[in-house]
Amino acid sequence: MFKAILFDLDNTLLDFLTFKKETAKAAAKAMIKQGLPATEIEVYGKIFSVYDEKGIEYQKTFYEVVKQYNLELNLAEKIQQAGIIAYQQKKYEVLRSYPMVKPTLRKLRDKGLKLGIISDAPRNKAWQRLVLTGLENEFDFVITFSDTQEYKSHPSPFTLALKKLGVLPDAVLFVGDNPSKDIKGAKLIGMRTCLARYGQHFKDDVKADYEIGKFEDLMRVV
Repeated sequence: MFKAILFDLDNTLLDFLTFKKETAKAAAKAMIKQGLPATEIEVYGKIFSVYDEKGIEYQKTFYEVVKQYNLELNLAEKIQQAGIIAYQQKKYEVLRSYPMVKPTLRKLRDKGLKLGIISDAPRNKAWQRLVLTGLENEFDFVITFSDTQEYKSHPSPFTLALKKLGVLPDAVLFVGDNPSKDIKGAKLIGMRTCLARYGQHFKDDVKADYEIGKFEDLMRVV
């Protein structure tokens, strides 16, 4: 039926939202400890406000939070760096793939399927997460925002994936958690689609061909 399966990365293969929540908590606690005049709940909320405004991959989140308090420059820098270090330390502790991801990927490969990733993350961040979670050698290719400079649901990353695969769109299943980006983009180019409901935090504005409640349910689809 299918010759290839493509995956979104964050909240499809990796438990990204838990990682972001736990690192935000750790950063807020560290920044307050170093003198930020706020509560942990307040700082946690401000971190996610920056994510909402600037994007979850924004690289100056803690700077944006600290500058709101108009602190003396050296104190502000100390607090910002404390937040960054706490974030990084917690990241290595909590970032994990969902249960059964690696053994399920191996089963899919044993069936002769080609496997790939299309992610909106920048190249360095995507590969960092894959190496950290031990998934760096499980895929035939990884396409990131850095490759096309376009975010899903734009057709460019999906078109590039088809070029790499050398197959027709209807021979490809795309698995993702975001209906408006993953499912919509894949459907527009003619791929079959599967909603990863376990990682979904979005409104169902586009209907997928299949749905799975946990990663290993994918074996029933293929």
